[in-house]
Amino acid sequence: MTLRLAGLFADAKTLWRRERALVLPVAGLFFLLPSLGLLLLLAQGAPELESLSDQAALLAFYRKFVEANVVPLMLAYLAVDYGIFALFNLYLRGDGQMLGQVLLQALRRLFPFLVIEVAVSLGFQLGFSLFIAPGLFLFARTWLAAPAYAERPGAGLIEAFKQGWVRSGGVTWLLFLLVTAMVFVAGIGAMAVASIVTGLIATIAGGGAVPEFLSYLLLSVIGAGVWTALVILRVAAYRATEPRQGI
Repeated sequence: MTLRLAGLFADAKTLWRRERALVLPVAGLFFLLPSLGLLLLLAQGAPELESLSDQAALLAFYRKFVEANVVPLMLAYLAVDYGIFALFNLYLRGDGQMLGQVLLQALRRLFPFLVIEVAVSLGFQLGFSLFIAPGLFLFARTWLAAPAYAERPGAGLIEAFKQGWVRSGGVTWLLFLLVTAMVFVAGIGAMAVASIVTGLIATIAGGGAVPEFLSYLLLSVIGAGVWTALVILRVAAYRATEPRQGI
């Protein structure tokens, strides 16, 4: 079982080209639209947000925002997770199915997948709150559990976590590096680029509702692209860590 970054990105590129006609509508519906909706919702408090100067006040603002918008936030996160699971099903169990069949297949087994994603997220947050490295390590060791469940849902959740742990055993350092880059480089870098571009749009257009909306749309497109790329990389990593059978 080998895994190299160059091969991983090459496989991800091949996977994207193979199914992009189906990936694009899934990404648009379940990544882009929820992101855009949340940004527009957050924009309602933008004047209040701009007046905040210290970190404590900023955290209080976001806490208030979350409390006031629990249902929309939950629906948005549910949509994103459903999109992720749909793409997993497309690549690992699609077998030439139409988009509607893939979405229905994902819907039927969505709840156990959500359990996996919540467990992985909680483990990451717990480890990250104590020390950064343990959180990233635990996240790397369980990162492949979700695609394992998507490929073999009949095996159950415990087997999915077992498969994720076993598959990541020989390549933990590489997945650790990939997860670190995903969390710190890709996420922060994408937001930095988006902030610069949206600032340029606002400056050139001189303000107004339309440039503001275009800025939010651009942020959502970038976010959807990042989510899509991460899902495909996850599939590529899962396929690359397939245990080799003996002779």
